[in-house]
Amino acid sequence: MTVVDIRNIFSNRRISLVNVGASHIYYAEEKNDEGSSLFLLEYNRSTRKERLVTNYTLDDPTFVEHIFALKESIVIILENGTNSMWLIEVDKKSGTELNRRKVVCTGIFKECMVLDNTHLLIYMSPDQANAEIFKKYRETMGCECLCYIYNLKTNVKTIVRAPLIAKAGCDGIKTMDIHGDPCAVILDPFSDEAVKESYFREQRWINADIRDNIWICRTEDLEKELESGSTTITKRCIASADIKALVRYMGIDGDKIYFRAKEFKSGTEKICSYDAFVNTLAVETAIDTTQKDVVYILEEHPFRAFALSEESKEISVTGLVGSHAEAAYSKELGSFMTCIDNRYIVTTRTVVSEESGQEHTYCYIFDTVLKKHESYECSCLLKGDTLVLY
Repeated sequence: MTVVDIRNIFSNRRISLVNVGASHIYYAEEKNDEGSSLFLLEYNRSTRKERLVTNYTLDDPTFVEHIFALKESIVIILENGTNSMWLIEVDKKSGTELNRRKVVCTGIFKECMVLDNTHLLIYMSPDQANAEIFKKYRETMGCECLCYIYNLKTNVKTIVRAPLIAKAGCDGIKTMDIHGDPCAVILDPFSDEAVKESYFREQRWINADIRDNIWICRTEDLEKELESGSTTITKRCIASADIKALVRYMGIDGDKIYFRAKEFKSGTEKICSYDAFVNTLAVETAIDTTQKDVVYILEEHPFRAFALSEESKEISVTGLVGSHAEAAYSKELGSFMTCIDNRYIVTTRTVVSEESGQEHTYCYIFDTVLKKHESYECSCLLKGDTLVLY
């Protein structure tokens, strides 16, 4: 386990981490001393020094920032819940502004994500001024929100006409790299688990195809098809479950995609994996979790799954996938995050001061061999086996 402690740099500063890389950490800081300003900064993990990449004065104090670290640049979306937003792209090394555009869409900004180093997806919610447009879009696509694909090279935005992508939203699209080939994993559940199981109980009355799917496609192909206005995309199904069962995405590790599969009638539940590089229909069962009390999932690489069981004063942790941990920690240490190297349990706890009413966040590292823990009053972020304290 690697602990990167950069609290001394962030003393009395409010920052948000953008990206934790092997050599550098990128983060943003907003100051409101004399007007509102946004600073993009870089922390060199070798030299332990901070460097200003660039900074901006925010004319509108209501702006919300959405910041993404690409391979060689950083993209900033500034929006205030209207139909327009500023898109700014800056070079990581020089801080030079590579792109600045005011992007106007239909509706109210909802969310956005990067597909790769050249394309974004932007989702817009209905507004009163465009109620009729959204109504027609909903009738045609079956979607509540409008989706655009934005090309950072050409600065052209295109309405997405593929219902699968428009319905997925940012949470329903995961990106991965398969030996240098960027791919997108698209989650297509029928509904939430309780609703789907209720359909199974009443299946004698139902004729519709009630089905969960998980798809995968090449990102480059996806982008070309969306920009062409295609209503379908080239994809393959890696997991599917009809009305009798469900499948739910859990995480990605290397070339493998992990998901949970449950059969309603027997109650059997398993964690399975699909090897996207091998590119066959073979699905492996990682572990049967039917008899486990709780399964906790960590989606950051590497993928790990744990079973947690609560006792009077302790939480027992059992590694299921990607971990062989067998340990327990005191409930006083808060909520479980992960166990690294089958030894170090990381937890967090938030305490509200009775006097001031302020929240204080604590991060704990419990050594299950030495039976000792260290505590830090700070926020933390996990990136693989690296724990960043800030």
